[in-house]
Amino acid sequence: MKTISKSNKNLILFFVITLAWTWGFGFTPVIMGIEGTPLGTFLFYFGGGAPSVTALFLVFFTYSKEDKKDYFKRCFSFRYMGIKWLILSILFFSVITITALTIGVGILGYEMPGMNFIHAIIQNPFYIFLVLFFSVISGPLNEEFGWRGYALDRLFDRYGFMGATLLLGFIWGIWHMAWYFTPGQAQYDMLQYSPFHAVMWIPETMIFNFSVSYVYVKTKRSILAGAMVHMFSNLIGSQLLSPYSPEISMTLRYSTMFFCGCLALYCIFSPKFKKEFNNLL
Repeated sequence: MKTISKSNKNLILFFVITLAWTWGFGFTPVIMGIEGTPLGTFLFYFGGGAPSVTALFLVFFTYSKEDKKDYFKRCFSFRYMGIKWLILSILFFSVITITALTIGVGILGYEMPGMNFIHAIIQNPFYIFLVLFFSVISGPLNEEFGWRGYALDRLFDRYGFMGATLLLGFIWGIWHMAWYFTPGQAQYDMLQYSPFHAVMWIPETMIFNFSVSYVYVKTKRSILAGAMVHMFSNLIGSQLLSPYSPEISMTLRYSTMFFCGCLALYCIFSPKFKKEFNNLL
């Protein structure tokens, strides 16, 4: 980490290109009034690949051969992550989702999610591979080469664990601004339901980011592990439940804030974790 994280001159360039690219292509369909058309959909999703593509471009053209090798090992080697953090990630987001459904459906009386993917998998178990494929490409693949792979080490070096996690979480949150104006996206649906709850999605992303940063540190900077946390959060807390009401969405998000907030407090006040983090610097 020392070699790469000390070179911060391209960090701002990474964020500027990523935000400009995503916002430019993401807002173009809204401005042109072509949301939902084949062209509008293509432009929107083309903008979504900016974090990973920008990061890979900078890695190929600015990293040494040794640093490139380290980067791609951390992207693809399962050895860094191990089965332990794969299982713990699944359990963590399963607890969040079960808690949210217990509160939302069992206590508050909200409508039970449709869970179309789960019903499809029950009818045809091989469908799970298609679900996993879409889960990988709908966030981890087009984002994590950048957020964790390129930016997080540099932010750790500048701002420490808490500052880096909150700052990256904020940038990650506002990066999704075009989603608020694109029909069919969760942020759009939430904005129609409640502007307050829609705005709260950004601090939720900041707090959720502690779960990704925590696993990233515990796995000795495994980019793959960070991507798996991102994927299982989307899969278990959203995709497998779809379709679901804005009320359930709200309950899921506040449950996520609670559990990830507890994890954040542990990270901030645990001497053991602080030592682990400092050993990475």
